[in-house]
Order: sequence, then structure tokens, then C-alpha cells
Amino acid sequence: MHPVRILLTQHVPVNEYPEKMQEWYHSALRELENKVKHYTPLICEKKKPVPLKQYTPKIVKVLEFGRKQASSKKEQERKELIQRHKRELKGAIREIRKDNQYLARMQLSEIMERDAARKRKVKELLGSLATQEGEWKALKRKKWKN
Repeated sequence: MHPVRILLTQHVPVNEYPEKMQEWYHSALRELENKVKHYTPLICEKKKPVPLKQYTPKIVKVLEFGRKQASSKKEQERKELIQRHKRELKGAIREIRKDNQYLARMQLSEIMERDAARKRKVKELLGSLATQEGEWKALKRKKWKN
């Protein structure tokens, strides 16, 4: 807090401030002077440098001219397992897509059926209303003629 104390004592025109501000200023200075503990500044830990990658070639024995020796059995099994896993994953994704398409088609057909049923019912209701209206008008005409 030493730089803050220097700033407060030398560069702040306290006499121009209101009384309340001057009281706060003097109390802050007293607090700073009462705290006499000195702390060592924080220092970052030194980091070890990242070592450069060593580019050493992988040496493979050549038994016959132009043919490399087969890698270890564990490595071959691992590669085969990875390939099998990829194949099965692709198949599973394909199956999921087919299932989703089937579900979407089924939902669409259900919605279309419901819409068709609703339209048919509305047509029937409108037809029955039209016949009722026609009968009502016919009754009215008979009544006026009599």
C-alpha cells in the first residue's frame, strides 16, 4: 500500500474537499499508517520449458525385398477391432436413420387419416345443416301460403 500512501499524501488536494471527505481521507491515512506489515510481492512460479519433439524414425525390419514385417499381433487385433467398431457404428447409425424415417412416415399417415376423418365429419355436418335449412325454408313457405 506504499504507492497508495504516497499518492494520497502528495498528489491529492485535500483542503478543497468537503469536511466529510477530509475526515474519510484522514481516517484512511491513519489506517494505512497503523498497518505496518510488509508483505513480499507475489512472484509467478518458473515454468520448465516445453521440450522439443524428437523426430526419431520408426524402424521396421524388412525380411524380403519390398515387404515389411507384419506388426505385432496385438496391434493387428487392435486395428481389426477398431475397423469392426467403425463398421458396426455405421450400421447402427443407418438403422437409426431408417427407424426415424419409418416413425416419421407413420406419424404423417396418422395425421393425414385424422385430417381426412375430420373433413368427412365436417362435410356430413354441413350437408345435414343444409338439408335442415332447406326443410325449414320449405316449412316457412307452406306456412305463409296457408
